Amino acid sequence: MKQKPDVIIFSNQKGGVGKTTLTRELGIYVASRDLFTLLIDCDPQGNLTRGLVEQPGLGLYEALTGSAINFTTINTNLHLLTGDVRLASLEKSLIGEIDAYLKLKELLASDHFKKYDLILLDTPPSLGVLTVNALTAAHNIIIPMRPALYTLQGTNDLMSTVSKVRKTLNKGLNLLGVIINGFESVPVITRQIKSEIEQSFGNKVFKTVLSKSIKLEEAIAEGKGVTELKKLDRSRAKEEVARIGSELLVRLGELGGRQWHKTD
Repeated sequence: MKQKPDVIIFSNQKGGVGKTTLTRELGIYVASRDLFTLLIDCDPQGNLTRGLVEQPGLGLYEALTGSAINFTTINTNLHLLTGDVRLASLEKSLIGEIDAYLKLKELLASDHFKKYDLILLDTPPSLGVLTVNALTAAHNIIIPMRPALYTLQGTNDLMSTVSKVRKTLNKGLNLLGVIINGFESVPVITRQIKSEIEQSFGNKVFKTVLSKSIKLEEAIAEGKGVTELKKLDRSRAKEEVARIGSELLVRLGELGGRQWHKTD
């Protein structure tokens, strides 16, 4: 009997910390390891969608409003549920509804989603209705963090929301890890903040950081993941994404005792 998909949310209320980059790159990586993966763009800005497809089709808005469920095929093992600006109006319309925070969880419980091994959720840089929906629907949360001033303050707000969600909506929500993104080793302050993050989160911090790299932007421009760029036989960005992806699968395996495919 097939197990239910693991649902992972990438969330941080601070913008520019790499939520979309990590959702896309790790989604592409785990799909390359023979895991049937779905990416869901929960952000009205639609950056995940625009980084993968030129002409977005029906997506999360239609799925949440009950008009249609349509998955966009990226490759054999990777699908996308697109997001766009209409999600902002949907979010406003949900405020005050009794089941406002359960819409995504109920959607993912339908048969349409049982075929996937992993479902990765990209969320807005806020703690609004859409983000709380994703927190309610997820099994695990990954927090992307940039080693920048005030980054821990913003993360504390997120962890407070996570605590409230655990108490009221999703008791099983687990902090799978923190990924340091956009790292530059030269500035002393960057190294100091990285150390503060590691002291605050301990072994929840992924062993590999994702360094700041123009190669990630080049991958977006080509609508691919950095691990797919043929001209990059060896590059730091490609190697770091692969190591982070491998650690992600190891952490999931240790958490649930599930046998994941082809971890390096």
